[in-house]
Amino acid sequence: MSGRQTDTEVLAAQDARRRACAERGDLPGVARAVMDAACRNGSLTGPGAQAMDWLRGLPDGDRMELARIWARWHTDPEPEREGDIALRDVSYFRAELLVVASGVARGLDPALLADARRARLAWIAGEYALQGHREWELADAEIAAGRPPGPAVLAAFRRTALDQPGEPALRETLARFPGPVLNPGEPWADQALDDAARAGRPLERLLAHRASPSAAGPSAAWLRTARDLLAAAGPEQVRRYVPRWFDLVGRERSVPLAGGYGSHDCDPYNAQALRAQAWFLSLLPPSEETCDVLAGLVRTVHLGLPALTRRPAGVAEAAVTALSRTGGDAARRELDDLRRRIADRHLRRRIDHALAATA
Repeated sequence: MSGRQTDTEVLAAQDARRRACAERGDLPGVARAVMDAACRNGSLTGPGAQAMDWLRGLPDGDRMELARIWARWHTDPEPEREGDIALRDVSYFRAELLVVASGVARGLDPALLADARRARLAWIAGEYALQGHREWELADAEIAAGRPPGPAVLAAFRRTALDQPGEPALRETLARFPGPVLNPGEPWADQALDDAARAGRPLERLLAHRASPSAAGPSAAWLRTARDLLAAAGPEQVRRYVPRWFDLVGRERSVPLAGGYGSHDCDPYNAQALRAQAWFLSLLPPSEETCDVLAGLVRTVHLGLPALTRRPAGVAEAAVTALSRTGGDAARRELDDLRRRIADRHLRRRIDHALAATA
């Protein structure tokens, strides 16, 4: 059984079973039908997005009764393990009970399963990213209860969204999730958040104007917004703060991550902000200092990180693009030097294109 159910006939049969139970007023039957589906379909699907929407559309009293049934099963799951539920072990079944009950009762009873929910979110806070069981439902329930989880939980879900870009429910949760513009835990990001807290909203908005993960360079729309933000903050803000942040890239993390990620590994969510800051530097008047800062970022990422460290995706390439956009003799000298130093063939091709553009 895979983690995602794609058989539309199976999903349709599950929907028909739920609705038939509901029409008879058989809420325990609905509860069992939902859990049978959740355990058959796989952790990435659970009952299914349409099923969750249907359940949340039931009268509040029915939603709460279903959630209470699932909460009782969560406390004592073994007697309920029959039918499709028996396909999974107890821990899987309890994980589905917690996620589905929290999602269905969201906004109604913040105390129901709150301790179990918060315990799971505390575990999530130390993870790099998540796979399965749609645990953003737990965060959404806490947000609705007025208890938004902390930045470390938000960071894990942000990284999960990069790994699972096809999850609209996760994106919707992140849109409601309050938190800092960067994921804390890397020295450069911690410094940037501290600087933004002191300098004010204009600098924070610069950090929030991120690069698209798939963009090879800044689009016309990105540049228009960037120029407006730069004018609001003042070019001196970028000139003052960005070099300081770049100097801290690759330093040992202040918050370790589970899942085999090293102490110097870059957060991929933050990497998109790093790429954008390199592009911001290309909007300043050309100078030797700016070119040196951009080339220094390339050297850090490709030459200065400890062995086996995962390089932040696209950051060196963004700095090369920024050097190309800056142009002039200083940019060309830095690109020439990088071409001699860098062995990575992909990045060298990017440097060659940048050199051709500055010729």
